[in-house]
Amino acid sequence: MNLWDGWVVTAKAVTYAATLGSAGGVFFLAYSHTLLAAPDRLTIRRLILILMIVAVLASAARIVLAAASMSGDAAGLADSGLMRMIWQAGESRATSARVVGLLLAACAMYFNRQPGVFALAAAGAAATSFAWVGHVHALRAGFPGLLVSVHLLSVAFWLGALGPLLLIARHDDPRRAAGPAARFGKAAVGVVGALVIAGLCLAWVLMGNPSHWPGSNYGRLLALKLGLVAALLSFGAFNKLRLTPRLLAGDARAVRSLRSSIRAEMALAAGILWVTACLTTLTGPPALE
Repeated sequence: MNLWDGWVVTAKAVTYAATLGSAGGVFFLAYSHTLLAAPDRLTIRRLILILMIVAVLASAARIVLAAASMSGDAAGLADSGLMRMIWQAGESRATSARVVGLLLAACAMYFNRQPGVFALAAAGAAATSFAWVGHVHALRAGFPGLLVSVHLLSVAFWLGALGPLLLIARHDDPRRAAGPAARFGKAAVGVVGALVIAGLCLAWVLMGNPSHWPGSNYGRLLALKLGLVAALLSFGAFNKLRLTPRLLAGDARAVRSLRSSIRAEMALAAGILWVTACLTTLTGPPALE
């Protein structure tokens, strides 16, 4: 991986994080609205807006940096021909769906304090925009495309709750965090199941023969990603089974533990998104060979 490839991977990971985080933030605000204090709702809305802006900027940066990576030097940053080629290769649909979805979700949230069906649909369109490009899209098969959309929506649901929950937990008031944390934990049971099933099915589709796992860069990176996901799910289980009951019981120390746990989840999520960006940028699955 050269310098420009590294920048492309970084921009892609930031795009993933900001898009899925903002879309998931809309989901979180929708199902937790009545449980949130008014100042927390306002702060979360601001966070979502910031993430939306970052997602749009990072999406544009991806295209420019990809052109530089293809040219091998900084001259590619201004090469309109390369950028047009990248845009026409599939990025046009994905980026357009992402940007339009985020803008519509932002407008819907501006006019309605609680995100409604329109805002949720727009956020969902933004989250699933990544299904328009990448290895699964190259397979040109409907079922894998459905799997990756389910996977992306599940990831958005999970990641989008971390920032809001951390903002709520900055107050040492267990009652303030207990309701949203419990609501998230209850809804996450089904979502995590969908995330795991869709993810494992996608891994099987892309890898094919299990013997390919240890012998390919893609297989090794995918194994690393699965290990990080397992660690992330462990923290989520700890929050639901141990910390949430303590929050509901009014234990102030549980709020500090929740903050630490969420920060650990964020670090793991960053690692997962970085590895995912490497998987979709630097190497290809055996199924496409």
